[in-house]
Parts: sequence; C-alpha cells; structure tokens
Amino acid sequence: MKAVTATIGQTALLLVLGAAIGVGVNTVRGKDQIDLRRNYFPPPTTAPASATQPVQKREFQELTLDEVVEVFDDAKVVTGEYVFVDARADGPYQEGHIPGALQCDYYRSERYLPSVLDRVQNAEKVVVYCNGGDCEDSLLVCREFMSLAVPPERTYLFRGGWEAWKQAGEPFEQGEK
Repeated sequence: MKAVTATIGQTALLLVLGAAIGVGVNTVRGKDQIDLRRNYFPPPTTAPASATQPVQKREFQELTLDEVVEVFDDAKVVTGEYVFVDARADGPYQEGHIPGALQCDYYRSERYLPSVLDRVQNAEKVVVYCNGGDCEDSLLVCREFMSLAVPPERTYLFRGGWEAWKQAGEPFEQGEK
C-alpha cells in the first residue's frame, strides 16, 4: 500500500512540476506564446452528413485549383478587390506562397489580424488556403474572418492549398510580404 501511495504522490508531483514548467516556458516565449484563454479548436458549425441527417449548407464556398487560377488571373487581384490569404506559419509562407498573398497564421492571428482584417473586410473575394490535404488551418481562418464580420458569401476556401498550387507549376514568391 505504501508503494501505491508513493507512486501516486510522485505522479502528482510530476504533473504539478510539468504544468509549472509549461506555463513558465509559455510566458517567456513572447509573441509566440499560447493564449491559454483562447479556444484554438472551435467545434465545426456544420455537422457531417449521415444517413439520418440531410446535407447541410457549407459556411463558405470551396474553390478548385482551376477556379483559384481564374481568380488569380483576374485584374481585381491587382486592385485589391480579390485577396489571397495564406494561413500557414512563417517558415512555410516564406519558403513560397501565392504572389501577393497576405499571411494570417491562425495560431498567431492576433499578430496578423490587425494588418489583414481591413483588406479582407473590404475585398469582394477572399481566397484562403494552407498546405492542402488534411490541413485545416485555412478552414479555421475562414471561420475567424466570418466571426469578425467578413461575409460568408465573399469567403472562399481553396482546399487544395499550397501543394496543389505548387504541383500545378503556378507562379509563387518567397520571403515576407
């Protein structure tokens, strides 16, 4: 019994020490610290369809690669009426992104939103992308924009993302915007 009590005590001590170290490290991270009050993983607003549920309307429209290329080639990109938003972190964004794309890393959105939000709210089309595939960062950024009064009918998700763009040999730029 003493061994069980000692093990439980040691486990509790390790949990407390681990939590204290984690909070301490997060505090000294500065601009990259995690906001412990923020829900980084909000629940989806539409449920997946099942045999007993009808298909629900999506929050925003999804674009194929061909549709994104068509938007990119439109003169409204130059005038700022169509805006591309890259939802990836600094490293991947600097390695390559759609020319003119604004960066808005969802997990550090408090750093990016002040400069991105005005452009996005005034745009006719906002195309948001991340890596593509299973990456959900662009989906989260789309939801964040809509929670900040960007109309859903102007918010577009490019699910194929950066990987589809790059594989198609489309133009890209590197470095910071």
